[in-house]
Amino acid sequence: MPWLKSASKLVFILMALALVALTFIRTVEAKDFVMLAAMAFTYYFTKKDTPINQ
Repeated sequence: MPWLKSASKLVFILMALALVALTFIRTVEAKDFVMLAAMAFTYYFTKKDTPINQ
């Protein structure tokens, strides 16, 4: 599982799953879900992966 080797990918997946779960148990409202999900996806897909040894 290559996504386990990257901390940012692991945090992104865990946050997305927690957000979905909290929405289903009515802790997070739908309007907040859309905002938080958009923020997470924007960060994840605009972040550039840089190698450790350049």
